[in-house]
Amino acid sequence: MDVFHTLAEIAVAITGFSSLIIIFRGSASDWGRQDYVSFAFALSWSIGSIFLSLLPVVLVEFGINLSVAARIGLFCVVAYMFMVGAVLTYVRIGISKKGQGSLRGSTSVGMSLLWLAIVTAALAAGFGLLPGALHAWYAATIVLLMVHATAELGVFVVQTIRQPAPEQAVPSEPE
Repeated sequence: MDVFHTLAEIAVAITGFSSLIIIFRGSASDWGRQDYVSFAFALSWSIGSIFLSLLPVVLVEFGINLSVAARIGLFCVVAYMFMVGAVLTYVRIGISKKGQGSLRGSTSVGMSLLWLAIVTAALAAGFGLLPGALHAWYAATIVLLMVHATAELGVFVVQTIRQPAPEQAVPSEPE
């Protein structure tokens, strides 16, 4: 059970790092709508990792067997990822169609493949198709979800660095 506490602590650290990005990123007026969505993805995955890491701990406290708690957790991971992925992807595509930002093809494909790998591993383990203890697979999917959050955050930081700096108004000299 200690592994789930440790995973929750790591997820809190990732969430805290995400918050630092907001501080160092500058004012909200510099952000485009795609920036908000990219940041929402990273924050959603890290916050989800916190709660999903603690789910088996809570379920075991209520008397549920650890393997049953892990199976419930695996299906909760899939449900959470579908919910967040669907909503934020819908928003991202809507913004792109309105001409308020562009979809980043290679980033979207890479993040989608990682998302698909996590969902596939969680479903396969949840249905008992993978050998080994369910709680080990559950911990592995939480780790992959944190990797996903970190990757989204890394891409967000790199894209932020590559953006041109907003033009500063030059004060005019008095005549």
